[in-house]
Formats: sequence, structure tokens, C-alpha cells
Amino acid sequence: MSIATARSAGSAQSVDLVPNTVSLQSLANTVRAALSSSQGVRLVNGTVRIDFEQAAELIRTGFVDVNWGHDVHRYISNRTSSVAGEDVATSKEIKAASADEIADRILGCRLLPMLDEHQIRNVALMTIPNSPGACIFDEQGTGKTISVVAAFDLLVERNDADVLLVVAPKSMVGEWGAEIARFTNDGYKVETLDGSKAQRAASLRSGADVFVCNYETLIAIPDDIRLLCQRTRVVLAADESFNVKNPNASRTAALSSAREWCVRAFALCGTPAPNDAADIIAQVSLVDMGRAFQGIHLSIDPDRQRDEIRDVIESSVVYSRNLKLVVLPDLPGRTFTEVSVELSADQKALYETIAGELVSDLEGVTDKEFAESYANYLARRAALLRLCSDPGAVNPQITSPSAKLLALDGLLDRWIAQGEKVVIWSFYRATLEALEGRYSHYGLVRIDGSVTDVSDRRAAVKAFQTSPDTRIFLGNPAAAGAGITLHSAAVSVYESMSNQAAHYLQSLDRTHRRGQDRAVEYVALLSAGTIEWDEYERLHHKAAMQADLLGDPSPQALTRGMMLDELLASLDALDSSK
Repeated sequence: MSIATARSAGSAQSVDLVPNTVSLQSLANTVRAALSSSQGVRLVNGTVRIDFEQAAELIRTGFVDVNWGHDVHRYISNRTSSVAGEDVATSKEIKAASADEIADRILGCRLLPMLDEHQIRNVALMTIPNSPGACIFDEQGTGKTISVVAAFDLLVERNDADVLLVVAPKSMVGEWGAEIARFTNDGYKVETLDGSKAQRAASLRSGADVFVCNYETLIAIPDDIRLLCQRTRVVLAADESFNVKNPNASRTAALSSAREWCVRAFALCGTPAPNDAADIIAQVSLVDMGRAFQGIHLSIDPDRQRDEIRDVIESSVVYSRNLKLVVLPDLPGRTFTEVSVELSADQKALYETIAGELVSDLEGVTDKEFAESYANYLARRAALLRLCSDPGAVNPQITSPSAKLLALDGLLDRWIAQGEKVVIWSFYRATLEALEGRYSHYGLVRIDGSVTDVSDRRAAVKAFQTSPDTRIFLGNPAAAGAGITLHSAAVSVYESMSNQAAHYLQSLDRTHRRGQDRAVEYVALLSAGTIEWDEYERLHHKAAMQADLLGDPSPQALTRGMMLDELLASLDALDSSK
């Protein structure tokens, strides 16, 4: 007869034993006597709390004085697999193995004929027995979705999983359902968790094989998600996992809470460290439940910290990093061109006024005062960037078109006359509206935050991809920078930049991806003499830092401006040495 009931203690990574028929102290003494080491056994709020490793030991040795519930068995087995470490060694064997050897590891994979070699390797990594999962950090456009579907299908075939839970950005939710249906020939019942709370809860009880939701839904119905994960064996896939880079954010907390009960997890992202090397830690920890970075004290110095994180990833993480230039060698190249645009007289005068006032204020404050008013200074800097694109938003008295619109007039006339389709990216909704009104005669579709219906998104993409009468695609990188294919165009124009490096990097791959048969050109319109140039270089610097962290085999492509600068500098050096 049980003398205690066990329950998981959630994020504490421990198990609480609640006495039923004996005193708390008697239970504690019995537990201590049964363990090889009683260190860490403690009394907390009327329970005996033990680490999950100790609970696993008690279960393994047949300790019968506790009623171990189903949820505790799941809780413990998840963590037992995550601390084994054998999966990392196996992952290195897989990375070094031949294609035939890898295929032998995933016998029974029904989607095998549809997979490229790097995707077969991914599936092998994702389905290592007794593994907590894998981080798939492949570059955008290399086919991460089909890797997930094939891995889940194989886990089901092996009787290691029952349900797939995909958490994705809002713009990607509909695409997941369509892709799963396409790859499996409607072999799985897919439910999208949307609508009211009651409707989402009903969907979770529908008996579907795959559930797809956005991050906000996960935050809204945590109890329903937990019950799903407790009653069946769920594989969790976090798409665009850079959304959980902040360990203190509500998204991260909701995803981590669901992960407690999932038998396996996949982090999927082509840009896992878009701003800082440490961005990758929360994503890795989501998969392995904190194993790799547990007890690691990172240096404050950014360069040393990046090296330390790289060492941990290489030695202790099951991950893949596939680049298009390696796995898609026939994909045409890409070039970057910066077009310097002179501000109009009104724009220039406004810029000089705002920048001058900001410089004066910055010179007159201490670092501490600056930190205390950081948000204010950041907003004023953002206004400088905004007026380069939309001066009327900063000063409504300016009603004439921005200099960039005038420059774009000539560029579009030339490209359209040559039969090109063109993708135009802008960060600002008002600018997108101005672009739409100005260029609608070319045949135009638009996706930004105002387009929320999945069918409307698909219709816009289809029209651009297939209709000869639709020549321009307008998009905001945050809303349309992921999950869609725009390779009917070989020209992408950046009228203004996103303030998130991940959005910019993802948007690059809407045109440069599988199926593209022409070299792709990216054209950045940058206002001469402004901080837009610094912002642009910062985005490319962040991309280079991420490449260094993940060991990408080649550096970020040189832009025309970067190459010109280095050549001019070398010529100046040669001239001065005469």
C-alpha cells in the first residue's frame, strides 16, 4: 500500500512526495535510506522534495512506498533521456557517416524518397533513440519543414510518438497545415488551434494527429496544452525558435512549460542568433531541458562568450547547420547593391535639425543619465530612420514624395520594361500604403501585419508567383519574411530596413531558395549621409557574427559598398607610402 503520492514540481526539475499514511519526517527518513545519496532531500510545504534524478533512482530500484503517477513517470523519463549524453555522441557519428549508412539508420521512413541527403541526415539526428530532440539551425530555404514531418512520421512508425505539436509565428501557422497535408498525402489529421478559447480546447479534444498554433495561443491556453501533452506522447516543434531567445519572456515560459511534458522537441530556425550569441542558449535549453548549458558560467566579454557558446554547441548539442551554398550547389548566386539616395531639401533640413538636437543632448548627459532615458533617445534615433522613408510621419507639413520613391520610380520603370517581377520590402505601414497607391498600375499584391487571413496570404503569393499581370510584391519583413516563396522574382528592393536582424535575414531567402533559376539581386535604398548606412552595416555584421558562431564554412558575401571601401582604403594606404 502506498504511503505517499508523487507529483512533479514543474520548472524546479524536482518531484514532490506527499505523505498519505505516515508523518512527513518518517517519509523523509524512508526516502533518505533508500537513496544512494540523500543530499538534496528536503522538506518543502508539507512535502518531501527530491531531484528528478533521485526520483528516477527510486523508480529504477523498485521503491514501492510511493504511488508514482503517470505524469511523474513522463516527467522523469523526459529528463532521464536529456541527461544521458549518448545522443550527442551518436549525432557526431551521423554527421561523419556516409549517405548509405545514414539511410540505414532511418529504415521505415516513408518519406525517404522525397528527402535530399542533408534532410535524411536531419531525420537521423531528430530520431536518435532515447534523445530529447534536436536543434535544426539550417539556413532558410533548405527544407526544414519536410525534415520535421519525416522525423515525426518515423517516430510514429517506431511507436515512439503519437502527436505533433507545432508552434509557429502567426504568419506560418496556415503554411504548416498545408505542407503536412502535401508531404503525407493527407495521411494525418491536422487541427489549427484558433478561434475562441472554447473552440481551441475543443480542437485539442478532436483526436487529431497534428496540432498547429501560434505562440500567443500557447500562452493563452497553457492548461489545455499541458493536458494534451500529459495524456499522449507529444513531439514539440518550435518554428522560428529565435522567438524564445529571451528566457524571461512569456513566450519562452509557455513553450518551456509545454516542453516539460513532451517526449521530444525540435527547435527550428535559420537565424538562431540574430542579435547576440547568447540568443541561442534558450533555444538549445528548450530541446535538452538545460543539459548543455547547465552550470556554464559565460564570460562578460562578447568575443570570449561567443567562443564559449560555440564550444558548448559543438561538444554538447545535437544540432544541424546546413547552408544553401553547400546543400543546394546548383542554386544561382546573389549580389548586394547599395543605391545612395540624396534626401530632398525638406528631408535634409528635418534630418539635420533632429540629428543636431540629438547630438547636443547626448553631449550634455552622462552615461548614467543616458541609460535612464534610453527609450527616449532610441525613439529619437528611430525618427531619423523613419524620415528617410516617410518624412510626413515625422513632420506632417512635408507632403511631397520621399526621395526614395522618386528613385524607385526610375528603377521600377527599367526592371518592369525588362520583364522582371520585383519584391519591395518596407518596414513602415504608411510607406507600404504609399507604395501600393503609387505602383498599383503594375499589378501588385501586398502582405503586412494587416493581412491576417491565411487564404488572403496564399492568394497574394500565388498571384505574384503565377500571374504575368502581377509584377510587384510589397511586404513587411516581420509579416512576410518567412514561410513564403517568391522566386518568380530575381530582384528584391529594401526601401527601408526592419529593426530586427532575423526579419531581414529571413526576407533575403524569399527569392533566393530552391526553385530559383536566376542570380538574385538585392538592392538597398540608403539615404546619403544618414545613419541608415550604419544600420545596414550593422545587420550584415550580425549575420557575420551568427555565421561565425555556427561555424558556417564561408563568410557573408561582400557587398559592393564594402568592397569599394576596402579597395579605396588600400589605395590610400599605397598612396601614402610613396
